[in-house]
Amino acid sequence: MRASLNGPSKMTSYEVIVYTGDKSGAGTDSKVYITLFGNHGKQTEKIHLKNSNNKDPFERNQTDIFHVQGDYIGELIKLRVEHDNTGRSSGWFLDRIVVTDLNNPTTKYIAICNKWLAKDEGDRQISRELILNKQTNTRYKITVCTGNKKGAGTDADVFITLYGNLGETTAMKLDSKKKSFETGQKDEFAIESPTVGEIYQILIAHNNKGSAPGWFLDRILIEDLNKNHLYEFPCNRWLAKDEDDKQISRVLFPKQSTDHMIEPAIPIFTHVVTSYEVIVYTGDKSGAGTDSKVYITLFG
Repeated sequence: MRASLNGPSKMTSYEVIVYTGDKSGAGTDSKVYITLFGNHGKQTEKIHLKNSNNKDPFERNQTDIFHVQGDYIGELIKLRVEHDNTGRSSGWFLDRIVVTDLNNPTTKYIAICNKWLAKDEGDRQISRELILNKQTNTRYKITVCTGNKKGAGTDADVFITLYGNLGETTAMKLDSKKKSFETGQKDEFAIESPTVGEIYQILIAHNNKGSAPGWFLDRILIEDLNKNHLYEFPCNRWLAKDEDDKQISRVLFPKQSTDHMIEPAIPIFTHVVTSYEVIVYTGDKSGAGTDSKVYITLFG
């Protein structure tokens, strides 16, 4: 076999998590394949990524999980991802891929793409080789500030999910030995998880359990202890079935982040929508008009 020159290869199971990007037309109907490369010149056969956890794989802004068999090739260093350019919508915008050898599940490898695999987009390539980097663990200190409104505290279980440019965590329960989330109280939690890179949003939620589940959250502070980097996520809203908009989960965005809490705050701008008037002048030549769909992208 390809991975071994001396007799049969040892087989292993890989978990391959594929993140399709959030762009118009990002999904693909093509068949997608992956080849893994190890640090001793070994590689797997080309593996067809099928039997996703989703009925229709590789849809826009979707995460697909595959469990595949392949040659054991040791520590992973890179991968090749490609598609066969078939189907009605073959072009594909790949965000990233995370690979885990399930015989060593504590080590995850991440490959960032953030490019098209398409014959009619970008550089028109439908095959890419991507470097696989080990996804290391990061220690976070999370400070939750409950508001001072009457009845602001909650008896419910509270969960947080971090989203960054290198991935996201699972929903993590914020648990401590003392009673947490009381009115006007600040609660600190220490967690360790695979790094998500620069955090651009969080999801905070509770399970609405207990005699007084409604919760008024003031803000959340998250410190990346590996980088001495601090994020502040303002909320100032209820997470309650009987208050505000009756929601018990909220997506929060960072107000500012600082290094060592000494450097000047760097504003992180959230998405702002505005209206533009676009006037298009088609030229005065024979056949100058088009029946095609026309798109525009503005750069600031």
